[in-house]
Amino acid sequence: MIEVRNAVWEDRQDFSDLWQLCFGDSDAFCHWFFHHRFEPSLSVCLKADDVFAACMQAFPYTIGIRGKAVKGAMLCGVCTHPDHRKKGYMGRIFPYDMQLLQQKGYGVAVHTPAVLPSYFSFGHYPVADTCYLTAEKIPEMKAVEGVYTLQPEEYAKAFPCYTDFAKKYSGIIYRTEADFLRKCADYNADGGKCMAYGKDDVEAYVFYYQTETELICVEAVGNDEALQKVLTGIFAECEGLSLSVKLAPESTISFDFANKEVKQKGVMGLTNLQVLLKALELHGEAAFAVEDHVVPENNGCFLLNGEKTEKIPAFSIPAGRLLQVLVGYTDLESQRPYAHIYDEAGFQEINEKLPKCNCYIIDEY
Repeated sequence: MIEVRNAVWEDRQDFSDLWQLCFGDSDAFCHWFFHHRFEPSLSVCLKADDVFAACMQAFPYTIGIRGKAVKGAMLCGVCTHPDHRKKGYMGRIFPYDMQLLQQKGYGVAVHTPAVLPSYFSFGHYPVADTCYLTAEKIPEMKAVEGVYTLQPEEYAKAFPCYTDFAKKYSGIIYRTEADFLRKCADYNADGGKCMAYGKDDVEAYVFYYQTETELICVEAVGNDEALQKVLTGIFAECEGLSLSVKLAPESTISFDFANKEVKQKGVMGLTNLQVLLKALELHGEAAFAVEDHVVPENNGCFLLNGEKTEKIPAFSIPAGRLLQVLVGYTDLESQRPYAHIYDEAGFQEINEKLPKCNCYIIDEY
């Protein structure tokens, strides 16, 4: 017997055990995460003959899209027990959770899966790129003045830096100070450290993990000039280690010894089209039709302000392809191959109202 249902608080240990089995995270991280990030009201599990076989989680966040605050959720921990894979369980729980988020008024669901195409069938397409700086070995480097280790009791100093940084991007989380400090504590729980530039007014900061063999910088925030100094300061303490740094896609930061590559990273799914459109505060005369096979409520003909309409649509488009445009990752013109166009003038009217934006998703969960 297969049962798909909303999670309850009592499922926390089962979620944690399956997370650890599938992702291999430490006891310390899992203990912290499932005491501070588990949100059962937005999460889903599947039991097969009383075995906890698959689950996915969502956590509420405000997502910045085109400079507007959108009620959204970050998906994470989407996994299936190794003994129960290839049975279609993900196809059962994923639509269930999307429907749940729709009913609760969440406009979008953001996530950063390891294998992006795994979610294309659900209409979750890329909406952000990430720049990766990598190297096999960090050479000897000199320390930089003004760079210092940010202690946990000082983390709040970096919050204004994150807020200013986030304003530049579509798709990123608009963290409250509580969200920001929780994220810092998240890094700390698994041994993460933070280095910053600017003692009283933090201009840039980097959260990183250092092991005996590698340095991984998971959150680098600030202007490129200041970030270059912070990274140099960290590298000066990590000679000989391999390197991976996650940066915004348009970053100009470079080091002679490191390779630089921009990759698609974050994806997003449409959970409630009307919530999203109303938040974006767009207006126009042309209508468009949306096709969504995951969340039926998103089907229909709409105006840009989110109202359903009886107007003849200028075009019809799959929900996931429309979302790439609404976020600003692509323009409507580039989605022409996926759209059925009935009125070219109306198509162009909406295209002009939705120009491309700088898009970046910094969070993994």
